[in-house]
Amino acid sequence: MNTLYRTFVQVVEHGTLSEAADRLHLTQPSVTRQLQQLERTYGTALFDRAGRKMLLNRAGQRVYQTARQVLALEQRLADELREFANPEIGTVYIAAGLTPSIYLLPPVLAAYRDKHPKVQFQVQSGSSKEVLEMLHTGAVDMGVVTTAESNADLTLTALVLDRLLLVAAPNHPLPSGGAVRFSELSEWPMVLMRPESGLRSIVESIAVSTGTKLQIAMETDSLESINRLVQTGVGLSVLPQSAVADDLAAGRLVEISLGDVELGSRTITLATRTGATLPANAERFAAALPGLCRQSAACYN
Repeated sequence: MNTLYRTFVQVVEHGTLSEAADRLHLTQPSVTRQLQQLERTYGTALFDRAGRKMLLNRAGQRVYQTARQVLALEQRLADELREFANPEIGTVYIAAGLTPSIYLLPPVLAAYRDKHPKVQFQVQSGSSKEVLEMLHTGAVDMGVVTTAESNADLTLTALVLDRLLLVAAPNHPLPSGGAVRFSELSEWPMVLMRPESGLRSIVESIAVSTGTKLQIAMETDSLESINRLVQTGVGLSVLPQSAVADDLAAGRLVEISLGDVELGSRTITLATRTGATLPANAERFAAALPGLCRQSAACYN
């Protein structure tokens, strides 16, 4: 139908069959046949003939308006699809967990845009579960998470190991130079993520394994809030190194060493849909992301 529309628009805008045929690189009989086919499709004449001139009637004017809109939409779609094949333009859609969206991705995205300034990013944040749901529905090109289980539908690429640290305000009575036992933490209030978070699960699992009853002074879903609360002396916390590196370096926090357990680390992971065809800009960014993340993580490891 769009071929018929294109021929029809050329005839309307150039006034004669011969001029439209020249513009379309067709023979005049071919143009005539296409106009006749369009008129048969709609069951009405679209032109009034006046010698060699083709004058639109009312039905033709309505079809002309629609044909112009359809052809413009087709051109817009073609332009957008060409963007999919160009790695240097367009928007990359990312969903990211709280830790990577706040601490890891900002310098990474800035570094990438320095080299690819016409590539834009739209980042949505949420829990790892929410990120993977957005990925499964196709709402985003990729997800960056701290908790991802192996799944045939997902391709997972480890980006960085983010160590977990026990941190306190600089004036906290626990020593920052020597090691303490995890069970000693029962004597001190703690500020933790809410129970549904992966980080909270790690802390509670260690507490169970060591028979430690934690004093939970506050709960929040914000790593930044926990960081500030610990700095003001509300309590101890276990936080990823990426979230506290600057504050440790500036002396706003201190690390408390544990002598009997390892808090471990979380693997920040890139997740994409297995077998999915990514736009060229997203595919190139995904390929560059592991190296960019290692460079960024080197600043705090």
